[in-house]
Amino acid sequence: MAQNEVSTLKKGLLVLDLVKQRKGITLKEVMHEINLSKSTAFRILSTLEEMEYVYKLQTQYFIHHKMFCESFEKRSEMDWASFNSIYQVAKNLKMSTYVGKMDGSDLVMTQAIHAPYQHSADDEIGNRSKLHQSAIGKVILAHLKEDSLVSLLSKPSLEPATHSTFQDPHLFRYHLKAIRDEGYAFDDEERIPGIRCVAVPIFRNQKVIAALAVAAPVDQISCSNIKHIAKKLHVGSKAITKEFETLVNI
Repeated sequence: MAQNEVSTLKKGLLVLDLVKQRKGITLKEVMHEINLSKSTAFRILSTLEEMEYVYKLQTQYFIHHKMFCESFEKRSEMDWASFNSIYQVAKNLKMSTYVGKMDGSDLVMTQAIHAPYQHSADDEIGNRSKLHQSAIGKVILAHLKEDSLVSLLSKPSLEPATHSTFQDPHLFRYHLKAIRDEGYAFDDEERIPGIRCVAVPIFRNQKVIAALAVAAPVDQISCSNIKHIAKKLHVGSKAITKEFETLVNI
């Protein structure tokens, strides 16, 4: 192998290792970190992207997990920590960010990220609560088919988590309709006193598979900024769906 080929291979491996270490990295950052020219960095990243070792979301490159895990599609359904776009939501909004999915009448937390928004809060993943008790659960319920919703809401009562939790099934149904119409859910200390939460659905093939949310003390989420937060969450939700489809090559 010629010396220039060895040098190029070494640079490519350094770039690949750098992308693998970071939760999103730009072309400019690669140039700076490894001291490469723009043309060299671009050529290496383009080659890695073409070979599906990395993928690009907007201006950032991420490691392509399916190249390093034969069962990525199965793993991705349970390991939301591998979705880089969730970290981007947390960094953009600078709030604790969560993903949860439905399991029966329960909400199961599948991802939790706190400042400085670089790692999962593993001790919170797997935590359970009732779907009706939080924005993240309510937005999932609001997007269920009618027969599934009727079955879930036919239970004897809606168990409260705080004094603010919905307990009237009839009023709750109207609340879910409003959530579906507005496209996001909000809870005002309904699960944890002093904490407010905003959530939007995550779709795959037009079916809700989970929900994305941010939570913060009441003074950080107010009536004046709820819609702004929801708008950013919707952008994040679409990015998660796109990333999922990119990674499993649908």
